Amino acid sequence: MSNDLGQSSNRAPFLTTSQTVFIASMIALDFAFGMVMKNLLAPTPIRSIIRIEMVLPVLLLLTTRKVVDRFGVLTLYMTVWGLLAIFAMPNAFGIPGILKLVPAITQGLILDLLMSAFSRWHRTRFIVSAIAGHILSFGTIVLFKLALGMPNNTLVQAFFGIQMGTGILVHLTGALLALVVWERIKHNPIVGRIAFAPNR
Repeated sequence: MSNDLGQSSNRAPFLTTSQTVFIASMIALDFAFGMVMKNLLAPTPIRSIIRIEMVLPVLLLLTTRKVVDRFGVLTLYMTVWGLLAIFAMPNAFGIPGILKLVPAITQGLILDLLMSAFSRWHRTRFIVSAIAGHILSFGTIVLFKLALGMPNNTLVQAFFGIQMGTGILVHLTGALLALVVWERIKHNPIVGRIAFAPNR
């Protein structure tokens, strides 16, 4: 963990009970929010243009990794999210069944790599991870869909281009909000306890 909390960076080799509960709670919040927003926005065409519901998930992902700042946390996060989506979100990623795990795990791994690569630069890691993570993850999803035989006509390309551009704005917004949230909670005793909780 970074020095924001002014404590030792020594950590247990595995997630502690409090860290596991915290990550599970963030996944549950993310998933529940996604279910509600998808149902609310489904009757409108807005999600074809801009995925505004992604602001909160980006905030939750980055905040989770900052609190439990170790490689693999977001890969675990997205793996669990993907498993839940198999049963509860048949349209997630626009990919059927268990194949949803491919983009889900890939997205988590990309974010983990970026958050680790820029760990020395607090604000930069949030912004770069959100934007570059979106671009790389989005590109991976497109390539995977093409490999599955998804149509690649002009209209589809146009929609993907629009979603790529608006997605950058959405993910940037999520990253900036995550920075604001972190500044407000980083000295909270509960956050410190989760981040540096003894193994038990």
